[in-house]
Amino acid sequence: MRTAIDSPRKAQDNERRQRYASSVARRLRATSDCRFSLLPAPELARIAGKWYDAALAVMNQCDPYSIDSLVHEYGCLAAEEGLTLADLLQLLRLCRQVAIEEDGWREEVFDNMDALIDEALSRLRHKVAWQIPEGLNYLTGKSCADSGGEQSGQVEHLKLAKAAEPRGERRGHFRNQLRLPIRICGLLSSGPVEEITSTTNISKGGVYFLSRNSYFKGMRLQVAYPYWGAPDAINRTYPADVTRIDERKEGRGVALKFLVNLDSPSTAPATIFHQG
Repeated sequence: MRTAIDSPRKAQDNERRQRYASSVARRLRATSDCRFSLLPAPELARIAGKWYDAALAVMNQCDPYSIDSLVHEYGCLAAEEGLTLADLLQLLRLCRQVAIEEDGWREEVFDNMDALIDEALSRLRHKVAWQIPEGLNYLTGKSCADSGGEQSGQVEHLKLAKAAEPRGERRGHFRNQLRLPIRICGLLSSGPVEEITSTTNISKGGVYFLSRNSYFKGMRLQVAYPYWGAPDAINRTYPADVTRIDERKEGRGVALKFLVNLDSPSTAPATIFHQG
């Protein structure tokens, strides 16, 4: 039987979850060495909210499948979209850290869940192209086979790659060659245009993609970023201006700058990874 306090308690739980998810999104967007930071804050908040639900299911309902399913879903999709194992580990660690520091979770409640996450990562080994070491501990980035306390190859690779990046390539924003699906809508002199394509690289302030359409510098476009074509997918559209056009063999390179701040988790909900 439902009690009179059920509704207020549920509202409080939802508010607590939203605060947590928003905090994770803000902290991720502020990082400079995790490629999840390139995604809009509303989508990062959704990812964090799913982690929160899965963690509660493990602790309150003794449901190990929830966290295993989450690691499998985001691990496979992140690998497909060009993110690294190091990116996923940083995401998982930050979700845990914020739960302790800002939502008041005790460290000891993670003992079982940490082991479940490590097991879930080991089961990803034959499903993604990443090199996932045997016995990987996601909290340290080390495997049981590591000697001398060195970090796993994937984590070390990301650090070395960032250190070797020329300063001139940074362009004021953390930029990476990730292929995320997008939908572009605009109005050319010949009429409305719409295309679904993939980014060539992205930054926290914009995206770059190749196209055969006659976009021009200064043109205003609407960009669903990222865009998922499933019937029940929720896609968030952002206004953007064309800032540069490059003529290339494979098509015209189009650089877009978003006209809204993607750092705010309060932006209307969006989905980064759609679960089919």
